[in-house]
Amino acid sequence: MIGLFDFIRVITHGGNNTVTEMFYFGKPMIFMPIFDDQFDNAQRIHEKGFGIRMSPYNCTEEELLVAIDKLVEDTKLAMRMNEIGNRIRDSRSVEKFADLLEKQVSH
Repeated sequence: MIGLFDFIRVITHGGNNTVTEMFYFGKPMIFMPIFDDQFDNAQRIHEKGFGIRMSPYNCTEEELLVAIDKLVEDTKLAMRMNEIGNRIRDSRSVEKFADLLEKQVSH
């Protein structure tokens, strides 16, 4: 069954937390980096084809609307990101990390 969450795309400045969360949830992204790590994150995601990098200062309304349409219509990317998100969630890495941390602290 397809729900509203399946159609969500994200516009972000591209900080590490948002990038990590969007991979976890399997959502394609439009990046508009402003400072620090955001430029590198946006460039790498763009180069790998997981999203689109744009300039927050020089982007026209038309360019933004075209980028949004491109992400909404790109079903292959949506499926690819969904598969990545499923794989990350199925790995249960957060729980595994918490268990390892707890073991280390209890020694």
